[in-house]
Amino acid sequence: MRKTILKKINLDFFNIILLLFITLLPTQFGKHFFLNFSYINGVRVDYLTYVLYTTDVLALTLIYIKRALIIDFFKNKTVVFVFFLFFLSMFFSISPEVALFKFWKIFEVTSLFVIFSKIKIKENLLFLGIFLSCLIELIVAISQFVYQHSIQGFFYLLGERYFNSSMPGIAKIVIEGNNFIRPYGTFSHPNSLAGYFLLIYAFILATNLNKKLLFKNLILLTSSLLIFISFSKTAIIAYLAVNIIYLFMKFKKSECKVCVLSRTFIFSLASIFFLYAKSDPLSLLKRGVLFKNSIDMLLKYPITGVGLGNYLIGQAHIKNSVFSLPVQPVHNIFMLFLCEVGIFLGFGIMYLLFKNFYKYKKSSLFILCFIVFFLTGFFDHYWLTLQQNFLLLGVLFGLITNPRVASL
Repeated sequence: MRKTILKKINLDFFNIILLLFITLLPTQFGKHFFLNFSYINGVRVDYLTYVLYTTDVLALTLIYIKRALIIDFFKNKTVVFVFFLFFLSMFFSISPEVALFKFWKIFEVTSLFVIFSKIKIKENLLFLGIFLSCLIELIVAISQFVYQHSIQGFFYLLGERYFNSSMPGIAKIVIEGNNFIRPYGTFSHPNSLAGYFLLIYAFILATNLNKKLLFKNLILLTSSLLIFISFSKTAIIAYLAVNIIYLFMKFKKSECKVCVLSRTFIFSLASIFFLYAKSDPLSLLKRGVLFKNSIDMLLKYPITGVGLGNYLIGQAHIKNSVFSLPVQPVHNIFMLFLCEVGIFLGFGIMYLLFKNFYKYKKSSLFILCFIVFFLTGFFDHYWLTLQQNFLLLGVLFGLITNPRVASL
């Protein structure tokens, strides 16, 4: 009797933590630890900072509760060998301290993947958490766009960073000759905000929620609005691609073909409108310079790479002959990964991921989410460098492989 009561309490506690984690996943409130290796040429760099986020605490709690699943997963010899190689690569890193922190983040994301791929998650809890996260973020983003500065107050506790129109480096958009700040929400940049909710959009779009149609439509609407008002061209183009591909996949099977066509037409029209807004005219040139730097770095460290999380430290040694750029990684997750771990380990990991996910090639869930990941990852870095986006990969791709979710 006592064991049954304890088990019920534990299950209820797990579901509460799970709901909190999913709801707060887009937030980035945390404690920053700026150490000696967090600076490049005397300038403090967030990417090189140890941070304990609220979502880390919640993730650690989930990992502890489901530790048996994690331990069982790490009994796989291939998994142990890959993590051993990651651990070994730290000794060849420019900064082993930075590599150690990144090693921990990889373990954290992998553990979340295992948990979300194995647990019998309650659908109402999952979609309620996702909707609440979309709604909270939409309120923050719209408020920022209306007032043209950060809101702070309660939103500070969600990780909203302070900014206003006079600060240098703030992402802006030009509409009919007028400058507007692009909303950041609780993210480090509007592009990462858009990428995060685009992946959410693709996941929900491909999930069959006939019994929870209200949830589905609300999430699709709020996530679409977040993608649009971010004015992220890459995300909006990927959004168009996802909707068109979904139309071809579901058109013949749909009972309401007019509904599918009209929704796709409306969203496509809205996407085109937001694509016409003008952003940074030097964006492509800057990305080209960063990509060239990554090639130079890969040629300099082809075997070992610069080390996990060490990309910016390695880039600091490469002279930029065009113009001075803010300290930021190459806007391509594949080149970023290769530069950090080297070509052998990098391509080896990509092959293993391809091999394990290939069996889901006919799953609309996997196809749409992979398209988002690939298209946005090819032109940005946030899937590997930012807390919210990185953790979301473990959560959603775990759910994609979860038979209970895949059958929805």
